[in-house]
Order: sequence, then structure tokens, then C-alpha cells
Amino acid sequence: MNAPLASVFAERVSSAHRFGLERVRRAVRFAVAHRDRKLPRLGQIRNLDYPAPSGRRAARLYVPMDAPATGPAVLFLHGGGFVISDIETHDALCQRLAHASGLRVVSAAYGLAPEHPFPSQIADAKAAFAWMRDEAAGLGIDPERLAVAGDSAGAYLAATVAADANAERPGAVRAQALLYPLLHLDDEVWAQTLLRDSRLIGRLAVAYINAQFAGVVAPSLLDAIGPATPPTFLVSGTVLDPVHPDTALYAQRLAAAGIAVDLREYPSQAHGFANFTHVSPVAVEAITALGERLGKALRDGA
Repeated sequence: MNAPLASVFAERVSSAHRFGLERVRRAVRFAVAHRDRKLPRLGQIRNLDYPAPSGRRAARLYVPMDAPATGPAVLFLHGGGFVISDIETHDALCQRLAHASGLRVVSAAYGLAPEHPFPSQIADAKAAFAWMRDEAAGLGIDPERLAVAGDSAGAYLAATVAADANAERPGAVRAQALLYPLLHLDDEVWAQTLLRDSRLIGRLAVAYINAQFAGVVAPSLLDAIGPATPPTFLVSGTVLDPVHPDTALYAQRLAAAGIAVDLREYPSQAHGFANFTHVSPVAVEAITALGERLGKALRDGA
């Protein structure tokens, strides 16, 4: 994209705020939150909060039926381009993930952009992980068997948390589960194969996200694979998922680095499909399969 066109494009996407970001957030919440009427039964759902750099943030603990008094757990970070969504929009996903995995799931909110400029979201996510680990005894969590998970932008945060925690203490995060992860925000990369794999839609979304970052660059996770990267479970759509080419490349690079990786692709599924468990059997299938694999990995290292 040439400089004048990029400037006009950035101005256009940034001006979307004039149409009301809060209305967009409410619309997304209305579309997906609390729509799934066939959720599995859990042993406990508890609302909590944790101290984040951006202020106290909501968290929610999901405990499966027949869970042991102390067991492994997953920190879940919601997607939404760092700009929309919350723990309510991802409530059904987390309930189903807890049920399928047999693990405790802690869903943590974080401050959204542009009110909380990037990388505030990373700082909040790291604080959520530290809080979950520090409060493990009261939450019934084994602090030696932890995983992180997230979808889209939440997957970016989850992978960043995992790398940071494992660099500080190897094995702190045993596994990461990433649903259609947003791995980078580099416009030049998104411009490649623009008319394939829904990249045009993805590029528009990425331009909007970047417009909220006020010039701050989000590091690419495609270049951050190393000893601190834990075994990884990936879920992706295909041609209707703009991040699919990056997810496939990420899986290849993980395998080349000797890191265990399991990529499950769901043809004809769009980005964000796992949030639609109320209308999509494939969404239920994907979360169930991911939960089963993640649960097995944390319980017995398989």
C-alpha cells in the first residue's frame, strides 16, 4: 500500500469511532453472549476479579463436574481485536472448554483499546496469569500444571504470556491452545495474497486494530518461536478464515523447531466460529475436540 493510500485508509478506519465503538461492542455482546441454551452442566461457575495494571478486571472460574479438589487449569483470554468482546461473549466457549477438558478454566478480561492503548493488554494478561498462579490454592488449581488459551487477539495474548512465563521459569506453562490466532499485525504481510483466503477482510480488520494502537507496533509471533514456546494446539478455519495462512505457517515453524504441535482445520468455517455454539454443531465439535486434547496433555503429559 503506497503512503498516500495508507494514510487515507488509516484515516477512514480510525473514523469508525464516530459511528460508536460502544454500539459495536453492545451489538457483538447481543449477538453471541448467553445464546447457547444447551450448555453442559458444570460443578461451579464463580465470578471473580483480579488486579491488573489497567485497574481491577473481571474474571470467571469454571469448574467441571467431578473435578478433583485440586487440579490443572487453563487461563483463557478472549479475542476481539483488542477492541471488543469480554468474558460474557466467550462464556459459552469457556463452559464447553471446561466440560470437555475436565480442567478448571479461568477466563480473564483485560482493558480494551483505544481506552487502554496497546501493549496494556499484554500487561493485563500477564497480571492475570500471575494472579491465577498466586491464588491457585484458593481456586483449587495445581500451579505446576497450567496452560493458556485464547482466540484471535486473545490467542496473541495467550502465546505472549506463555513465552514470557516460560522464559522466566521453564515449564510454567505446559501447553497453549490457540483458536484462529492473530499472530501479527504487519500490513505488508497481510497485503500478500490479498484476494485469497479472505485476506482482504482480515487486512481491513488489522488496519482498524493498528489505528487504535497509536503507532505502537505489536511484535510478530511468527518470529517468536523458541525454547520458551510450549506444546501447541491450534484450531483454524480455512478459506473463510483470514488468519489461516499464518496459522498454517506457525504450525510449520513450530514443527521445524521441534515443538509439539497439533493443528485442526475446519473447512468452510469463518474466523470466530467457535463463539457460535448456539447455532453451529461444528463449533461445538471443535471446542470439544480441543478440550479433550488439552485435558489429556495437562493430566498426563500426552
